[in-house]
Amino acid sequence: MDIWRTIGWNQITLRCPEQWDAIISGDTHLLFEDDFRPVLEVRWQRKEKHTKQAADSVLRTLARDSDLLVMDSLPVSWKKLKTTFDIKLLTDPQSRELKAALLTCNTCETTFLLYFFKDFAKQHHWDLTRVISSISCHGHKEQKILWSLQDFQVSLPASFKLGSYSFAAGLTRLTFTDKSLTMHLCRLASASQRLQNSTLTDLMTRLGDIMIPEEEILVEEHLVSHCSYPSITTQILSRFKRKSPFHYVVLRHHPEYDRLSGLFFFDKKPLPEELLTTILDSYEIFSL
Repeated sequence: MDIWRTIGWNQITLRCPEQWDAIISGDTHLLFEDDFRPVLEVRWQRKEKHTKQAADSVLRTLARDSDLLVMDSLPVSWKKLKTTFDIKLLTDPQSRELKAALLTCNTCETTFLLYFFKDFAKQHHWDLTRVISSISCHGHKEQKILWSLQDFQVSLPASFKLGSYSFAAGLTRLTFTDKSLTMHLCRLASASQRLQNSTLTDLMTRLGDIMIPEEEILVEEHLVSHCSYPSITTQILSRFKRKSPFHYVVLRHHPEYDRLSGLFFFDKKPLPEELLTTILDSYEIFSL
């Protein structure tokens, strides 16, 4: 039986075969590879940044610049998707091979541009339509937003906005903001190699870019953390230095997966304990 997994990135979720690698190519740009070969590219744009006329213009430009033809009618396997999306398909004029699709969500009018590599759309059209039917792009305002990629996932409030991200060798780092609060999420591999030369405490203070007296750090099995309770004087001095006086930082070791996961919260006002607990509980490392 084939196994599928959920990918979540910047308010978009979809399901894909487990063996696919999801590569983050931009804020609204995903590239999927299978055995190091690209199979599917997905780009999207929210309603507030485009109009239907703009989407039609994209379709005309895409067809002209790529020498592709817009199909007059949809294949049977695509027609069932019309309840969710307005669909335009583009094919190679010579081989008639399906190359790209422009989809507009019927509910929120988010526009998706999909590009299919080689003959993926022909040989695996059932997988492709299954991926598209799983796309979720709206209904998040009152819900948690799922961020799920590589071998981790976390659920965050819809008010958390992606600020920056990096995918260096062995270190994934995502930064989110919500008004004055800043949160850094880190995922590190391999844990065993990093812990040969550094302790969890050393890694936590370096990743958080903070100095903490060692005796104030809470040390548990496979976990280190620290929560600041600054005095009024310290709060004032921190603000003069443009630093957030309140923080909660935690770094966890997952020996069963040889991974480290960290969350680093900073704010100019006290951090809500319930929010921290909810996010920490939702941050999971899993096996692929």
